[in-house]
Parts: sequence; structure tokens; C-alpha cells
Amino acid sequence: MEYQAVLGPDDVLDEKPFTNADNTEREVDVMQFMLEEERNLAQAWAKDGDAAPEDVVMKDPDAEGRRHLLVIPSVRNLVEAAEFTAVGFFGKPRDDVDHDVLFSLEDELVGRMSRYGEVGLLSYYDVELVAPKGTYGNLILFSTPDVPEEWYRDEIHSNAVSLASGHYHQIRLHKGSVSGSMLGGCQITVERTKYFDFTGDDTWFGLRNFNGS
Repeated sequence: MEYQAVLGPDDVLDEKPFTNADNTEREVDVMQFMLEEERNLAQAWAKDGDAAPEDVVMKDPDAEGRRHLLVIPSVRNLVEAAEFTAVGFFGKPRDDVDHDVLFSLEDELVGRMSRYGEVGLLSYYDVELVAPKGTYGNLILFSTPDVPEEWYRDEIHSNAVSLASGHYHQIRLHKGSVSGSMLGGCQITVERTKYFDFTGDDTWFGLRNFNGS
């Protein structure tokens, strides 16, 4: 991938306001909220001991009716997780497109979660955001130091990537690490954000390194 811009932690790109670092800060807050929701569940399951489920697929809406999807291939692995990897996905969806195909691909991913768990996937969490309407935040946790190759090379993931330009105006993809553990306190730190802009004739790619390198 060739980046049209590589930014440091404080650089501003006026012609691409969606790359503003404030967006990452706001979305890290969403990711941290999602992480805390999972941590609360993990601590409850730790107390349940042998009565805890082996794996989990939760699709219940919250009190405000917002869609939540949480998939955990191995509850034990999540409970024991410490010092792991986090990926966050946030996009601006197109209003004039039927997004059902993306939800269908997500359902296929859910069916494959056990195989991803074998290579390091801890959880997949997708939540409908309060605003703008129809937008979602996605948090994926891995026990490995980086995203397993099996995850992004899978045909379902590749199909979703190929459809992205037709379903989103822009995408921010965050990669970071989580310090601490699920049974203690844990904090997400984003190390880099990749930017995808599909509004022009050609896709624009950008990168921001928060560690300054």
C-alpha cells in the first residue's frame, strides 16, 4: 500500500479533515468503553469458574435499542488475557447503499470465529453508535503481538475489504495495544491509524503514527 500522506502525532492535514487526530481520540474512548464492557463480563465469568460458558455469541440490543454483536471464541482465553493487541474500525457509511451484504459477511465471520480463536482472536465486538445514525464502532482483540495473518488473509475478510469503497465514504482503522489484564485494569493505546478515502476517482491512503516513528 502506497500512502499519499504519512503523519506524525500532531500533524494536521487540512484538505483531509477526517484524518484529524481528534477523531482517533474520540474513537479510542469508544474502544475503551467497549473494552470495559468486555472486562466486566470477563470478571463475572472468572467468578463463575466451571459454570462460565466456553464461548459466547451475544446479539442483544442495549436499553436504547442499539445493536450489539459480541463474539468470544474462548471465554477462558479472554478471562486470562493480558498485554494484548487491539484493532478498531470506524467508517462513514454511504446513505444510498444497501448494507445488508456487509451484515451477511459479518454473519459468515461469526461462523468462523472458532478457527480465528485458534490463532489468537480473543473477541469481536461491533456496536451501533449513538451518532451519527447508522454508524458502528468495531473493536477486535487479539492475544498475539500483531494481527494474525490468518485473520486478514481470510476470504470473508478479503471480500469485506473489496466492498468497502462502495459502502463507505471514509474509514479509519486503528491499531494499538492493551496494557494490563482483563482481571485487573486495562487501557488501550493506539499506535497508528490508517486512513482510507473513497470519495475521489482513486482511493486515497494515509497513515498516522502516534509513536512518532
